[in-house]
Amino acid sequence: MPTPLNATRPDTSRSSLATRPAVAALPLAWRVVRDRPRPGTENMALDHALAARLGRGEAVLRLYSWTRPTVSFGRNEPVRGAYSVDEAARLGVDYVRRPTGGRAVLHDAEVTYAVVAPVRAWGGLRDAYRLVNEALAEALGALGAPVSLAGESATPSVGAGPCFQSPAGGEVTAGGRKLVGSAQCRIGGALLQHGSILLGGDQRLLSRLNAESVEDHDPPATLAGLVGGVSKDEVAEAVTGAMRATFDGDWVDDECSGEELATARKLASERYGRAEWTWRR
Repeated sequence: MPTPLNATRPDTSRSSLATRPAVAALPLAWRVVRDRPRPGTENMALDHALAARLGRGEAVLRLYSWTRPTVSFGRNEPVRGAYSVDEAARLGVDYVRRPTGGRAVLHDAEVTYAVVAPVRAWGGLRDAYRLVNEALAEALGALGAPVSLAGESATPSVGAGPCFQSPAGGEVTAGGRKLVGSAQCRIGGALLQHGSILLGGDQRLLSRLNAESVEDHDPPATLAGLVGGVSKDEVAEAVTGAMRATFDGDWVDDECSGEELATARKLASERYGRAEWTWRR
């Protein structure tokens, strides 16, 4: 995951959403897609398709979940031979590899977000990473979570263990523990940033799937542990509100188009649903 420059601690009070100035460098036409749960291969293919088919002056915020517990690997993460296919089948867990970087994540009790926008909309990938994470911190602060952005640090290597084991600079944390794990990539002229907002769970299932894993770290922060029960809809509403307050432009609720879904089906068939991609490294 890229380390953003000049990460700052956000104001996470409930009133901050109303007072935060929007980023107006490039007003965009935003679509908010509140998607249904999908298998991992479809989720990754659809995020990729949204970036591949992004129109000029457009941006997308997609909020979604997963039909089954799924472990996603970073695009270049070395995992071949480390994770058990048989144990995953026994436990009802799927594997998929993301188009973005970073490290392994167990997707289960979470809301997943994806932001797709022109790569130069806010100055480049690092600036976009910072701004999106600031907006996420605003959203979770509005729900009562005592969040901050992790300070500058060396970006963990792709072989450094699961994503939620340690935060990278600029990621959303609570009490020093990661609450949101995010990753980026560039697809043509578009940036894709997506990530997991943990509602509950502790990611320990990854240790049962990976014989090389060592549980010598604190569990990640979760909204359940910080503020009690929060629904996926409440989180989605808070994230949408914070993104709208942060990024200037016109915002509409929408669905994925037929062209986007067709591109996603092709990507799922040719890449994200293939073992050659999942276990490429």
